[in-house]
Amino acid sequence: MIITDAAELKNTSRDASGPGWTSLRLLVRADGMGFSMTETRVLPGAVLNLHYKNHIEACYCLSGQGTVTETDSGRRHEIRAGVLYAPDTHERHEVRVTGDVPLHLICVFSPALQGDEVHGPDGSYAAPD
Repeated sequence: MIITDAAELKNTSRDASGPGWTSLRLLVRADGMGFSMTETRVLPGAVLNLHYKNHIEACYCLSGQGTVTETDSGRRHEIRAGVLYAPDTHERHEVRVTGDVPLHLICVFSPALQGDEVHGPDGSYAAPD
């Protein structure tokens, strides 16, 4: 059984961050589950242009408000507590915080993240080895 305490991950290699976001990697590739799970916060004022071309992801919003826009089609979706979004066909997308508190998300990635990834220039994480 895997037990992970988020408080113990702070300030470790599994406490990743970049411009406008922080992400505690609760489950990672080394845990052997075949997927990873993160507790992610997108910070107020942030606009993230993402393209997970090497992964699929599902994000469940715990709190905060924002939008996810499918970059190619322009379709915009409101995100708030209780809403899940999943770019299941590797859609390019923009995540924008519209409130004054972080967008607090639980995210699942497949294949699993190593744990210390940050977004590349195209908004993706590198392909797993």
